[in-house]
Amino acid sequence: MDDHAFIRRGIKGLLSDVTDWTISGETDNGSDAIRLVKELEPAVILLDVSMPGITGLDVVRTIRETDRKTKILLLTLHDSQELIRSAFELGVNGYLLKTDAENELVRAIRIVLGDGIYLSPKLDPNFVKSLVASLADSSSN
Repeated sequence: MDDHAFIRRGIKGLLSDVTDWTISGETDNGSDAIRLVKELEPAVILLDVSMPGITGLDVVRTIRETDRKTKILLLTLHDSQELIRSAFELGVNGYLLKTDAENELVRAIRIVLGDGIYLSPKLDPNFVKSLVASLADSSSN
């Protein structure tokens, strides 16, 4: 779910070239994203942080109120550590920078579908280590 049709077409093309996954829906705004997740019950959703109306983080918050099963992979330009930490606290399963998407998208989806945590390779490695450690601590409590 991205507000740019060009990005959505690129994602569909990339995934159809290398996987047999079915794309069950797409939208350009947060309200429709919430509705589609409820209707379609996808295994994973790709979600941009910046969308018109309801932001990606608000979409995550709303989905997680009733759905812990659907995997959520944020696909965004934003690399703010505060934003990334907030996203994981809300319940995302992965955080992929758009600059890494061409090489990492399929891998990222496979990791989150396998119950793993995905973080873009271009993120600060020390931040990633501390975030993963804090996520591991919170899941063991």
